[in-house]
Amino acid sequence: MILGAFFNVESAGRISEAEGLVRKHSFDLIVLCDSLSFDEGKQLAHKVRQVNPSAMVLAMNSTDNTDVKTWADKQLELDAGPFGLVKACATMLGYVLRSKAKAHRAMQD
Repeated sequence: MILGAFFNVESAGRISEAEGLVRKHSFDLIVLCDSLSFDEGKQLAHKVRQVNPSAMVLAMNSTDNTDVKTWADKQLELDAGPFGLVKACATMLGYVLRSKAKAHRAMQD
């Protein structure tokens, strides 16, 4: 849960848990695991956007998975590692990570 060091994080181990969290909470960003099938990810992303249209979706991909997840705002390969995941989340949320693990809101144009 390295993301929890930088962001408020909720986690789900099953699709039904994720759907329940989406109904109960408002999220800025949803990270979907590579273990979801293409269709499961697509359905969950659709449900997220029905409840919270402004939420962004980051889909994780294993390196051997070549599916283009058009339903996701961004895709990230697992080999990006933990820091790559934190950096992708920060960037999507408008933060810039600086030295000593400090996050600062990016300047708006």
